[in-house]
Amino acid sequence: MYSWTDENGTVHFSETRPEGQDVKEQSLPQADPAPSSNPYADVDSGPSYADQRREEIRKNNEEAQVNNAMTEVQCAAWQAEVERLEPNRRVFFTNDQGETERMDDVERTNRVAELKSQIAKNCK
Repeated sequence: MYSWTDENGTVHFSETRPEGQDVKEQSLPQADPAPSSNPYADVDSGPSYADQRREEIRKNNEEAQVNNAMTEVQCAAWQAEVERLEPNRRVFFTNDQGETERMDDVERTNRVAELKSQIAKNCK
């Protein structure tokens, strides 16, 4: 590349050497190889927002499945206890001292009502 200054002080650049001018030869910097189509391809910034969101949704789904399974087990236990207590007038249980006691009718009906309330509130 050539550059020169004319009589008016204007600097000119050209690829061809002009005749009759005092020129300076200049070399152009070499161009880098063509960059990749993605300017961020070399940057390792971890998973994208979409990948992070997918992972969050997957974890939430797994937690929901575990919670549903635990709720189903709890509901089944409550229902089994209602089925054991409700039809029987004489219900026996072991107290904290390891002794067998009979549950009175008021305590039994209160327990059945409490269990049915839990089932209605928490079970499908």
